[in-house]
Amino acid sequence: MDVFGRERRPLRARDLRLAPDPPVMPRHVAGTRAKLTGVVSLGFLDETEPGLFVQPGIQAPAVPADRQS
Repeated sequence: MDVFGRERRPLRARDLRLAPDPPVMPRHVAGTRAKLTGVVSLGFLDETEPGLFVQPGIQAPAVPADRQS
């Protein structure tokens, strides 16, 4: 949750796996995504599109950061 407070933008599970700087492996990203989906069901996060998570109340940019040119 601290990463969402610092970044102030929608994040993907891969972005969160990179935050503490561990090696990124597909199984780790999938596990992180599953945990984030659980946090969405508790109401602490919103999933604005499949795989894109944001804290409620934070304005999402028009184009996600990982899709900007």
